[in-house]
Amino acid sequence: MIFMNIILQKISVALLFTGLTLGSTAVQAQTGNQEGGSKGKGALVRKVDYTECITNSLLGIPGGSPCLTMSQEKYVLTPSGNAMSVWQGTVAATARPSKRRVYNSTWNETDQRGVFHSYTTVAVTSSDGSIKLTLTDKKDADGNSTGNGNGRGKGKDKM
Repeated sequence: MIFMNIILQKISVALLFTGLTLGSTAVQAQTGNQEGGSKGKGALVRKVDYTECITNSLLGIPGGSPCLTMSQEKYVLTPSGNAMSVWQGTVAATARPSKRRVYNSTWNETDQRGVFHSYTTVAVTSSDGSIKLTLTDKKDADGNSTGNGNGRGKGKDKM
């Protein structure tokens, strides 16, 4: 009888351990942040399917429409206030450059929280029509944007 109880206890413990091990899943802490990012010491990194018609003044695409529909690939916001946004798109065949083209510009905006951002932008257009736009806002020690703040899409070409 005692022998049976010991065997049953060992089997029960083994089954419980196995069940807990097999049934466990990776769980990440919820931050209460609707954007799905991090509060605290880490950066907010948002990877979502989001499209927007990006103004041509940031892209430097000659002719064509005043904007290009692009998908946001990544958005990063650090605790120090630095922000980076990366967008991807495809340029119409008639507006594609014969070789890789880099277009530098600036963009100013105030986000939903009322925080001012002065972005330095780089748009890289390839001859196959793919275009990648990166907007970067660096903050100084006082939390002010270090971008030049010249406005909306004042750009320069680099071929």
